[in-house]
Amino acid sequence: MSQSYNFESYPPLFRPSPNISQIQESDETESSLLLDSYIPVIDYFKRTAPIITTTKYQDVSEDGNLISEACRDWGLFRLVNHGIPFSLLNQIEEHAKKLFSLPYETKKAFFASSSSSNFVSPISYFWGSPALSPSGAALAPKNSEQQNNNHTLQWMEGFNVSLAQLSNIHYQDLLLETFRCLLEEYGKELCRLATEIFKILGPFESNYMSLETGLLRVYRYPRCLEPERTWGIDTHTDSSVLSIIHQDDVGGLQVYKDHQWIDVNPLPNTLIVNIGDMLQAMSDDRYMSVKHRVKVNRHKERISIGYFVFPDEDTIIQSTKYNPFSYADFRAQVQHDLKTLGLKTGLQKFKFS
Repeated sequence: MSQSYNFESYPPLFRPSPNISQIQESDETESSLLLDSYIPVIDYFKRTAPIITTTKYQDVSEDGNLISEACRDWGLFRLVNHGIPFSLLNQIEEHAKKLFSLPYETKKAFFASSSSSNFVSPISYFWGSPALSPSGAALAPKNSEQQNNNHTLQWMEGFNVSLAQLSNIHYQDLLLETFRCLLEEYGKELCRLATEIFKILGPFESNYMSLETGLLRVYRYPRCLEPERTWGIDTHTDSSVLSIIHQDDVGGLQVYKDHQWIDVNPLPNTLIVNIGDMLQAMSDDRYMSVKHRVKVNRHKERISIGYFVFPDEDTIIQSTKYNPFSYADFRAQVQHDLKTLGLKTGLQKFKFS
């Protein structure tokens, strides 16, 4: 059965041409490149009856060896029994869908910063690129040539949320204020998880991960008529220390392992924890920042929520593999590379020659 979609909620370049017939609903599932049954699954609170049975990764040992092993072997793991209420995740998803379904211009206006009052909104709206400036604006240029370049334009839109500033604002609109409260509550839960996992993977300097830098990205990947010609997010590694991802029941996330791409299929009430560039440098490459990407879907939209946490801006990261650098140095290099090369070179620029 066909379903009418409000394509006015999509950024203009994502809308189907008027002369193209409505996209039809489909129950078909896209085939995985590889089964993901070997992705490590960590039962965080060591329940006696594991939710998911997998390979050697099942419970967290007292010294955290299994988490460390998963991060060495894969750069990521699934987390079950994480203690975050499933109802909270469902509510955030539902409110995100309502906000994303608003007209494109309305979304831009809701989260615009006011230059007259020097007010910077803790929630910003972006689309077309996951690479953002510190203010939350997309870095990808938007000239006509690059708008038609599928390697530049990525098929996603999102809300960028600064958790440290989120309590400084209250919205008059009930939908926005409820969304803000839910994100604030979720952020506190993720701060707890990130802190505990960081301690397990350490020891590291305490300022190598600053909870004040934590941010949420709430993504929508719109339906795409030609999914084979573009990506929701192209191949990349995260710049973070740790990233914690919640995805809905629409697949799309893939990770690169042993020269092959593996679909990270959605499983209810699980989170994906992955290593970012900063932790790779801190650990002298013991833990590797995992390459991943997101496919788009012809028939369904996808919602995901990512938490990203970083070092203090000016903290100097010392490593036996890399020249000393701060996260501010790293971010500046990434932004320079994106503007001049169109891609992120990551840690290679800081590696000892």
